[in-house]
Amino acid sequence: MADNKSLEALHKKLHNHLENQAKNWKSFVYAKEKGFYQGFDEIKIDGWRPSEKRFERYNIEKYLSKSKSALDIGCNCGFFTIVVSRYVKDIDGVEINPYMVDIANDTKEFLDVQNAVFVTSSFENYHADKKYDVIFSLANDETIDGNTKFTFAEYMKKIEQYLTDEGFVMFETVSPDTYAPKLFQPKLDHIKKHFTIIEDKMVKSEYPLNVPERRFLILKKNK
Repeated sequence: MADNKSLEALHKKLHNHLENQAKNWKSFVYAKEKGFYQGFDEIKIDGWRPSEKRFERYNIEKYLSKSKSALDIGCNCGFFTIVVSRYVKDIDGVEINPYMVDIANDTKEFLDVQNAVFVTSSFENYHADKKYDVIFSLANDETIDGNTKFTFAEYMKKIEQYLTDEGFVMFETVSPDTYAPKLFQPKLDHIKKHFTIIEDKMVKSEYPLNVPERRFLILKKNK
């Protein structure tokens, strides 16, 4: 357990990244009212979406193991990615916002996490020389900041290309698809053409305030 002085030093670093983001990042910033979109109880960071609680709500531990590689698309500040790292062989987080990647890397170093790598890139431009056993798409198939250029079909095709034959996709809906299910139906129809839905449930969500729950699906490739 880190002492208060070392945590204060980490918090100062992380808030410096938020300040630099406010000065230099021109895109929409999620959850800037609190500072952090993701929370992380382990390092006493309060965010809109608490990472440890999200992991518990998804109830996905049975799909993870120390033999599996994972990818977290749009990993934000990497707190959730780091939580998942404790349950897999390795995990890559891809995030277009460099200030969020700085936060992720400082936190990773502070916690001495050896099996997580954070990459500054859009998902469109992301390249890896491997496939993944688990891919997280948590409210990232489209974004209100205008940085997502893929159509939904293009987005899911790239996920399918990077997924191992026996792999799983952890898919959480974006806000509009949650509170207006008719918007999600065309996406759901597309998903069913390419994937088998293993689980389909609602999970609690604190952000934004008008979306108290999100739809969460676990998918496998159709054979």
